[in-house]
Amino acid sequence: MSNKFTVTFLGTSSAPPQVERRQSSVAIQYRNHTLLVDAGEATQVQLLKYKISFSNLTILLTHLHSDHTLGLIGLLTTRSLYNISKSITIIGPPWTSSFIFLQLLAYRLYPEYDIKVIETGGGVVMSNSDFYIESFPVSHGDNCLGYKIITHKSLGVFNVDRALEKNIPKGKKWKKLQEGYPIEVENKKIFPSEILDRSTKNQTKIVITGDTSLDDNVINNSAMADLLIHDSTYPMIEAERAKKHKHSTCTDAAFVAKRANVKKLILTHFSELHKNLAESLRDAKEIFPNSIVAYDGLEIEV
Repeated sequence: MSNKFTVTFLGTSSAPPQVERRQSSVAIQYRNHTLLVDAGEATQVQLLKYKISFSNLTILLTHLHSDHTLGLIGLLTTRSLYNISKSITIIGPPWTSSFIFLQLLAYRLYPEYDIKVIETGGGVVMSNSDFYIESFPVSHGDNCLGYKIITHKSLGVFNVDRALEKNIPKGKKWKKLQEGYPIEVENKKIFPSEILDRSTKNQTKIVITGDTSLDDNVINNSAMADLLIHDSTYPMIEAERAKKHKHSTCTDAAFVAKRANVKKLILTHFSELHKNLAESLRDAKEIFPNSIVAYDGLEIEV
């Protein structure tokens, strides 16, 4: 079981269709979890192409614009056609429940699996034993979000020899210590710090902005991220258009990455106004050298 995240870009286009790019969608896999951030048109085709399972999905919607959601009803329908019974969780901004309900009603889709919807305007929205997910508002109109996926801080490495020396029986007591709780053995209290060696493992943090203009809130929430995936709809020369439509240029994204002191920046959500993506990448790298241009099928390990 890998301790690294695998990030696969399924769609890297902005709203107008492009032959070589599908609309917005990113799959993030970690251990037995698969997160799908947005579901633009043809997302299910891309899932098939890149061999990502439909069954164990949690969907994060950054906002409800069509280029980020057109593939959702198709994906939900195909899960029914595949007779997938496992429930699915969809996290999104306010109105997500109504949005999904109306689509199910319009298409007369009555899935036999449960759909759990979590609406958020910011804050922690999900936590499991491996990581937690936090949403934050971005500047792209009302009810638009970015997401942070962050692994839990390690309490320490379990020292088996030390546990055996202290006659701690294997099983529940070992597990409690690993989870950070003290235990009692032979009427003596034993604390986790007595058994756990200091861990050198750092937390991993991935941030994906969705659509956004240049925003201090994005900078603050991206601080020290291992990977920042940032809206780069326009080239540098289209800065005024970017402001008008509440999107970012490639250099806006690079500025955020530099200010937030992230390790790696991936530019995505490209419009056809990027006549020369190599030039846009060069402009971004002048501000933040560790910048990458996303393409459909790009796979990154974090």
